[in-house]
Amino acid sequence: MISTFALHPAASKYIIARAVCRLPEVQKAWEKGRIFIGHGTTNIAVAEQLLNLKIDQAERYVAGVISQRAACATEAGLRHKPWCLEKGRIVDIDWLEFLNSFGPEDVFIKGANAIDPCGNAGILLGDAQGGTIGKSIGILKARGIKLIVPAGLEKMIPSCPSAEAVMGREKSSRLIGMKTGYISLSNATIITELESLKILLGIDAVQIAAGGVGGMEGAVVLAADCRDDETAQALLKLVKQASRTSPGNIKRKLCRTCSDPCSLADN
Repeated sequence: MISTFALHPAASKYIIARAVCRLPEVQKAWEKGRIFIGHGTTNIAVAEQLLNLKIDQAERYVAGVISQRAACATEAGLRHKPWCLEKGRIVDIDWLEFLNSFGPEDVFIKGANAIDPCGNAGILLGDAQGGTIGKSIGILKARGIKLIVPAGLEKMIPSCPSAEAVMGREKSSRLIGMKTGYISLSNATIITELESLKILLGIDAVQIAAGGVGGMEGAVVLAADCRDDETAQALLKLVKQASRTSPGNIKRKLCRTCSDPCSLADN
C-alpha cells in the first residue's frame, strides 16, 4: 500500500525532530549522559521535542541563516547559548567546557546546510575559526562521540566534498551574503525524512519529487510503503500534524550593522 504526500520544510523539521528524540542513543544519553544541541532551525525543533517546550524568538538560537535573499547570519549579540543537557537537565556552562567532559556514549547534535547521496553533510563556516563544528570536530573524532545531523532532503546537493574543495572565506571577492568556508563531514548519523519515517513508524519511503510554490517552496514529495491500513492512517495523522507547523521566520542581521558588507548592501 503506497501513500504519497508532500512536506514543506517546517513540517519536515517537525518529523525529523521527533525521530531524533526516539533514537536509542539519544534516549540513553538523555537518561544517563550528556547531549549537546547546537544552534539551527532543525535543532530548535529537536530541543522543543526533547525538552517539551516552545521556543519563542527562534533567531536567538540560530547563527548562520539563509534568509532575505542571502546566506548570512543573525545578530551575534542577541544569541542565546546552545543547549547543554546532562541527565535530562539544562546545565548553564560554556559549551566547549561541556564538550570536554564528553565520552563515547554522549551525543552531539548539529544541523547542516547540505547533505549528499554518499552520506556526507556540509556546513557553511561563517566564523574564521570554523564556528561550532570547527571548534568541536577534533574532540568528536578523537573520542568517537556520536554526531547526529538532522537535515531535510531539501538540502540534498551532488557532493559535499566537491563543495568543500571550492570554498574558503579568503577566496571570496564580490558576493551576495557573508564570506564562508565549508566543511564536509563523513560518518555522521544523518536523519532525513526517510530515516525518520523508518524510526517512527517502521515505514520505508522514497522521495519522488521536490519543490513547490505558495508556501511549499523547498517541499519534498514522498511515497511511503505502508504494510497495512492502520500504518497508513498513522502516517497520514503524523503528516497532517506536521503540516500544521508554521514556517520559520528568521531574520538575518541588518546590512547597516555589518562589519564586512557584501554586494547586497549596494541595493
